[in-house]
Amino acid sequence: MHIHFIGIGGIGVSALAKYYLAKGAKVSGSDLTHSEITADLARRGATVIIGPHSAFSIPKNATHIIYTAAVPTTNPELKEAKRRKISVKSYAEAVGEVTRQFKTITISGSHGKSTTTAMTALVLEEGYCDPTVIIGTKMR
Repeated sequence: MHIHFIGIGGIGVSALAKYYLAKGAKVSGSDLTHSEITADLARRGATVIIGPHSAFSIPKNATHIIYTAAVPTTNPELKEAKRRKISVKSYAEAVGEVTRQFKTITISGSHGKSTTTAMTALVLEEGYCDPTVIIGTKMR
């Protein structure tokens, strides 16, 4: 499986990319700007393309495309993926697909979501539950 992420530098999308890297998938992605997040993904083994989006950014062997909600329908990578009939999912759809494999706890609200998620993850880890955690922030 080779998953290409459009907007790989986003906090949520990058967490999903890390999940797939940990599962042994080949991961690539593009983002408009270099960041600490894109550098970390590259260190972990992802191929990261920085700069304007291009149809040429999608690897020939990509089997799945996951894109951030910030990507417009006119994005050249998204259009190329559809032209090549590659499986395309939004970040929300992809997270939904992953969570169907597990008993899932979701945390929502206006303030404190990341802190509450981090604390919940810590409690589960300390309780030897071995959780898979997708969180929209950086954690130690």
